[in-house]
Amino acid sequence: MFLALCNLSEIIPAILTDSAFKFEELVRKLESHVSRVHIDIADGIFVPNKTIRGYDEIKGIESAVKFDIHLMVQKPQDVIKEWFSTQADRFFIHAESQVDLNEIIGDIHKNGRKVGLVLNPETEVDKIKEFLGKIDYIQFMTVHPGFQGGEFVKEVIDKISNFHKDYPDILVMADGGITPKVVPKLMMVGVSMLVSGSYIIKSENFEKAIEQLREVVKK
Repeated sequence: MFLALCNLSEIIPAILTDSAFKFEELVRKLESHVSRVHIDIADGIFVPNKTIRGYDEIKGIESAVKFDIHLMVQKPQDVIKEWFSTQADRFFIHAESQVDLNEIIGDIHKNGRKVGLVLNPETEVDKIKEFLGKIDYIQFMTVHPGFQGGEFVKEVIDKISNFHKDYPDILVMADGGITPKVVPKLMMVGVSMLVSGSYIIKSENFEKAIEQLREVVKK
């Protein structure tokens, strides 16, 4: 039994929507079942689809749930200041975006928030090695980013395994294609946080879907 299994992974539902009404509806349906929600923000440039801007919608909602903000945008530095006026406390920035990573990591920390860097399935860890001592998390995309419901990219498992062996103190998140079938494989290689979009959001019963994932985590 691998040591990674000693630390139970957290299940975090993901919301990706272009509707402010749908956003609030989903938060209300999730808030009694989880303590944190992952908000996917897309600009239609970095990825083909476009979502709500997000910061206005979050400002207008009162909830005990905490928010992760996953910025799937070409130029995250153009919007990050807007986000600092919200209650969001964790931000995830793509290594592939057009941004000074050192600068935006510093800005996020200066504003009392935590930051993770995100790698698409094809992106090598070498791209962000110089920043690993400055971040709180790393998020591996286990699908190609954009729309929910993408196919799980199994090759990323080996990449996560190698990363966790080299950097065991950095918390690892896996995002995309998270189902009860793949959860054990990800836990075995050191994943601490599992972001699940379509498996939960497209289910008929959010509570049941979340519990199904949690039951696998507990085994």
